[in-house]
Amino acid sequence: MRSEQTPQYSKEYPPSEKLFVMKFGGTSVGNAHAIEQTASIIQKSLKDTPCCLVVVVSAIRGVTDSLVTIGRNIEKNAREENDLIIEDLEYRHWNVVNNLELPSSIHVELFDGIEKLFVHLRKTISTTTPFNLESLDPLLSFGERFNARIVAAKLKAIGIQAEALDASSFIETDDHFGNAYPNFANTEIYAKRAIYPRLHSGIVPVVTGFIGATRDNRMTTLGRGGSDYTASILGRVLHAQEVWIWTDVDGLYSADPRTNPDATFLPVVSQEYAQELAQQGAKVLYRKTIEPLLGQDVILRIKNTFHPEFPGTTIIPSR
Repeated sequence: MRSEQTPQYSKEYPPSEKLFVMKFGGTSVGNAHAIEQTASIIQKSLKDTPCCLVVVVSAIRGVTDSLVTIGRNIEKNAREENDLIIEDLEYRHWNVVNNLELPSSIHVELFDGIEKLFVHLRKTISTTTPFNLESLDPLLSFGERFNARIVAAKLKAIGIQAEALDASSFIETDDHFGNAYPNFANTEIYAKRAIYPRLHSGIVPVVTGFIGATRDNRMTTLGRGGSDYTASILGRVLHAQEVWIWTDVDGLYSADPRTNPDATFLPVVSQEYAQELAQQGAKVLYRKTIEPLLGQDVILRIKNTFHPEFPGTTIIPSR
């Protein structure tokens, strides 16, 4: 629920000249090992480059597909099939949690939070009728909501103050369910109210990608590439210096290197050229990722979670 009250913080800017938004995709947070690597990257970034950091996470890889299947089963009135899918989702998430070797106090807190979300998920499934895009969006939001809490718990386990935040509380969108568009002006107000006080307190917000909410608080999703889009939206409205998209490839190429042996790696490109590549179907970069940053003085980087020392691709703003 978004607050209409006056923001309760002393400054309208983050407590550091540098604010980075880092998004970690499904493969970067897809299992315990990947989350350990992601946590290490975040820890090193905070140490090497003193800055405010906002983290955006996707669902564990494949979870959103399972939630889509649940929606289809609801549509076919085959709800009994969803029990097995829920059991599989529980197993997958608890397997990740148990393999992170969290301290008992953090594990108990996380267990409670995840359990409450699964109760909420079951209730959502049982009450979803009629089935349409508007009713599907709340269902699809659970993958990111589970994982934001898991990643935040891992960060706390290694000594980083972190807190999971649902983006639906501050990213306001229209009502194009399944492919919503943000209201940037209102989102800036709400995001600053939600995030700046935490940054001033030394907390790393771990934000759910992919989701938002309408003005009257109906859950929405942002469509394909929605978590990358979330990172760019926040980079814009929070006036970040940089947005980093952590994925499982080294960066952008002139063509798909898997099918074109003449493809060359692109260390630096302009926003315009990056947008052109995205429109041509570059799988590393979604078209919507660039759009919020066009004309903004924000650097966008594409980095490989599993090859973090590689410089990746830098997308520079228009001058």
